Amino acid sequence: MADEAEPERSTTRLGFAALGCATLVCTALVLEVLGGMAANSNAPAWATYVVPLAWPQALRVVWWLVVAGAALGFRVALRRLGFRQRPVMVAASVVPFVVFAAGIAAGADWATWH
Repeated sequence: MADEAEPERSTTRLGFAALGCATLVCTALVLEVLGGMAANSNAPAWATYVVPLAWPQALRVVWWLVVAGAALGFRVALRRLGFRQRPVMVAASVVPFVVFAAGIAAGADWATWH
């Protein structure tokens, strides 16, 4: 009986992992867009801690690499849940975040939303 519960717990954990990864990626995108929209506006002091656009360059690079890892984690969790993941789609959902992090590291103008 304990053996029957284990696959169900594993599936539940994978589902929560996929949800957590998707939430992190979506939150990162929303924060970046909102930060870019208000980049030239007066902002409260606490915003510099919340909005990645205001973070130091090195921290932003690490942040976007973490987001890329979350995007990959989402795809891996989906695959383990039985949803087939084509390599092209996995790359298409992860590589942009890595490229964005590389752009930030290089100081590229296109690596900001404002």
